[in-house]
Parts: sequence; structure tokens; C-alpha cells
Amino acid sequence: MKTSSKSLQNVWVILAASAALGAVASFIQIIERITYAENPSVALACDVNSVFSCTNVFAGWQSSVFGFNNAIMCLAFFAMLFGIGLGGIFSDKLAKGLRLTMHFFSVFFLLFGAWYLQQSTFVIGSLCIFCIFCYTGVIGLNWAWVRINANDLPLSAKNTKRLNTAISHGADTLFWVLWGLAFAAMFIYKFS
Repeated sequence: MKTSSKSLQNVWVILAASAALGAVASFIQIIERITYAENPSVALACDVNSVFSCTNVFAGWQSSVFGFNNAIMCLAFFAMLFGIGLGGIFSDKLAKGLRLTMHFFSVFFLLFGAWYLQQSTFVIGSLCIFCIFCYTGVIGLNWAWVRINANDLPLSAKNTKRLNTAISHGADTLFWVLWGLAFAAMFIYKFS
């Protein structure tokens, strides 16, 4: 995408802010998870009602898919991307390999988070407020990476041109807004 350095710097700021949002939410979730592990019967700060209940979500196997709490993995991911985002703000010359690798992991977390929120909604039957904030951060990261890496993605010249045209018209932003609204609709459908 041919953008001014100021415009690209703003995208890096959004990437860093999205990572910071996810990191803070993950950190708070880890604290809540430790409290839950010490005493599963204690009411957690994020237990608002039967719909928004971290306790119910923590009790599901989906909260520790890789053998440890998902929030630990998320905190490491968001912290790393926050640092990379700061690097991008002050120098837009980050290595292509690093940018594409982080873009890949952002897409992984986008898909993993989509699965996790679907499981929370329809299998566990409760939502974790902090998970929703983490996923909002993931959506912001993916929006930013598409804009940052538009010319470096493994696409044909024709498709790269189409992507840049879509970005210049804001179609990518519309896509991510609709992506987020699809999850909001899923929550409303299930819990209203």
C-alpha cells in the first residue's frame, strides 16, 4: 500500500494499541485464573452474571487447550507484538520476514480466538469479558498487519493491486468491523 510515512505510523500505533489492549486483558485474566485455581468457589471480579462468567469459562477444557491457561500464551503474544509495534512506530523498516511471521501468528490467534469464542458461547454457555477484549485486540492486529504487509503478502501482482485498491477505499476496515459484528450477533443470538 502506498501511504505516507505518517499514515503508516498511525497504523503502527493502532497495532501497538491493539497489542496493549490484549496484553492488559490477558494479564488481568491470568490474575483471575490464579485466584480461581486457588479457590474455585470464590466469586471472581469478572463473574458478572451467568452469561459473563469467567468461572464457567475457566472450568471448560477449552481454557487450557495446550496444557496451560490460554491467557499465558496470549500475554506472551501480545507483549511481543506490543514491542514490535513500538519498533514500527519509530522505524518503519522492520524486516519483511519478521512482519510476515507476526502476521501469520496474528491470523492463527484470529482463528483460535474465533473457535474459542464459539466454544464459550455454544458449548460452555458463558463468556469471559477479558477474552472479548483480547479478541478485539486480535482483530485490530489483523487489520493493521494487512495494511502494513499489503505489498509483501504472497499474492499475484493483480491481487496485490486489488488489495491496495480495497484498502484505499476502506473495504478492509469494513471487513473487520463486519467480522466483529458477526461475533456480537452470535452472542446476542445465543444469550438474548
